[in-house]
Amino acid sequence: MRRALVVGGTRGIGLALANKLADLGWDVLATGKASLDLELQETWDLPDEGAFDLVVFSAGDLRPGKWDTKSMADLCSSYMVHAAGPVAFLAHHRRLFPWWAKVVFITSVGARNAGAVDVGYGMAKAALNKAALALAAEESWQVTLVELDLVNTRMLSLLPADTLHGRRIMEPEEAADLIVAKADLA
Repeated sequence: MRRALVVGGTRGIGLALANKLADLGWDVLATGKASLDLELQETWDLPDEGAFDLVVFSAGDLRPGKWDTKSMADLCSSYMVHAAGPVAFLAHHRRLFPWWAKVVFITSVGARNAGAVDVGYGMAKAALNKAALALAAEESWQVTLVELDLVNTRMLSLLPADTLHGRRIMEPEEAADLIVAKADLA
């Protein structure tokens, strides 16, 4: 049976994806911030049950507010959760992700749009995009970057309504289907 690790898999997009993967026959370990916090390396212990065929980084951190009111801690937290944390986690647990593993990063249009609702989030997602490109070039893993726009999650509810600009909002299950298709996980 194929083994999957979904980091950020206890709610929202990650939970929908973990459920979808289980329906497709994957043995899924879904973690949330309470058990695996990408900002705290001391929480990165995983059960020693062998290698994973797939890891998906779906953890999110959104702190809406004017860019000029952001603290250094806010900016660094977004960067740790979205970019540095996943890369450091892969390095720390490299033995669990063999050459054939699939590595999937969930990114956002926030990495490339001009919105300043949470500039830390956008900057962190842009850094994630760079990390995915670098890992795809450097490693034998099948690295997939899946870009999503608005998904009906707790994070979306934090955004001011006037920043959505009439864009379509998808449900987490639809996002999970899109991730499965783009990363060829069926």
